[in-house]
Amino acid sequence: MNKSTSNTLDVLSAERLQAFAVGLAGIAPEEARKLKILYIKNALTEFKAARESMKAFGCVTAVFWIIPVFWPILIAQKRSVRLGERMFRERIQNALDVWRDDLEGAKFDLDELYQSWQ
Repeated sequence: MNKSTSNTLDVLSAERLQAFAVGLAGIAPEEARKLKILYIKNALTEFKAARESMKAFGCVTAVFWIIPVFWPILIAQKRSVRLGERMFRERIQNALDVWRDDLEGAKFDLDELYQSWQ
């Protein structure tokens, strides 16, 4: 997993979510709701961008699959990408679960979130 993907994952860490929630203190409930919806939508956008970036990187490394000496590295890299994707997916789901009451009625495009990338 590269540094960009790692930074993207940090957006959904418990610490960042807590800091975001603290920042909402004193804001009208409807405004806080809008900001939470925006936060989740931005996280989904970052997830999609990271996924596309990894797909592009996968195309570049495809040439190395013909050379057996690279297989252990490529397998480890592929597992790392899948782990990062699963972690991101779970963090988005956790945020949705925690904010379920606040986000009631909000629509999110979660289709790509649950598609499997080979």
